[in-house]
Amino acid sequence: MRERERAAAKIAQTAAEARTSARATVAEGSPPIYTSRRAIREAATRTARAIPVQLAEPARASHIVVDAAALGNGGEHVPTIRAARVLPLRAAPPAPPSRPSDTASRRLRRIARKVTAGAALLFIGSLVVVTSLPAQAMQLPAELDPEVAQLEPDVQALDPVTAEATTLFARDEIIVNDPLEAALMSPEERAAIQVVADTERGGTYYGGSPAFPDAWSMLETDYVQTPFPQISQLPISSGFGYRSGGMHGGTDIPLPPGQEIRPIANGVVSAVWQGNNPGGGGYAVFVDHNINGQFVQSWYPHMQAGSIRVEVGQVVDVSTVVGQVGSTGRSTGPHLHLELKNSDYVSFDPLLWLQTRETRLESR
Repeated sequence: MRERERAAAKIAQTAAEARTSARATVAEGSPPIYTSRRAIREAATRTARAIPVQLAEPARASHIVVDAAALGNGGEHVPTIRAARVLPLRAAPPAPPSRPSDTASRRLRRIARKVTAGAALLFIGSLVVVTSLPAQAMQLPAELDPEVAQLEPDVQALDPVTAEATTLFARDEIIVNDPLEAALMSPEERAAIQVVADTERGGTYYGGSPAFPDAWSMLETDYVQTPFPQISQLPISSGFGYRSGGMHGGTDIPLPPGQEIRPIANGVVSAVWQGNNPGGGGYAVFVDHNINGQFVQSWYPHMQAGSIRVEVGQVVDVSTVVGQVGSTGRSTGPHLHLELKNSDYVSFDPLLWLQTRETRLESR
């Protein structure tokens, strides 16, 4: 309803304006009728642009004053123009006499203040030194006051004291613990353990028990290493765990054929396979280790044919070469399948175990 009322009001207003314009008559020559301020401004602009402008002499520009009140009225009315006042030229005031720059004056004043302050500090310091020293201290040695001389005691002498004999303590021996050097066995030590292993009747290599228990008990160690201690970074082609073909009980380390393999710790060889490993390992070596009293067995299958350098019952340490990398048995390329078993004869992750033993192990 309100919209309709507004529309009806607009129609009525438009009709009233139409009737008014129909009754209006414009006399000839009268100024135009402007219906908006914009039209007034535009007409005033056109009129101002039509006014002729006369420029004054270049030396002193004259100003044209236009009566802006007459603009915008329309018709033939011409705005009035008033002549501008001519202002007399004034001479420039004389320049003040040249004086030293304020910057130089300020710099000189600062230097003078610093010099004065320094002199004052030196004077005060000399007063302090002079007043703090006794008068006698300023005298020459030949003119020493007798009273002051009495303050100096007689020549001092130390009474003889019977000194006891000095006891020298023996220096403690410096021991450098090198884990690798400590793990290495001397030829005599290895020979002694080898005699024990030779007198034993070897047992089975599987089941989680050492095949040569007496020799094994003499090989307890806490030092372990990778099969390739001379290589700082080992490539890994397949880790421990399940894969497409089933459970993978070890870690595959692909290296060029002929790379020397060493045991992960001191131990005794419990099995040697000359290409006839029943698990498809080809040429392989098994070693029993005594790691802090715990049984650990390490496997080194897929060795190069004819590269095995140990035999069953042989005592080895971390420097012994047991064989070389090859690709025998069920293998698609040269690599070492490193597998570890515990006393339950269950395989566990070799790399994780070596890392937990704080072995420096880097793989890529």
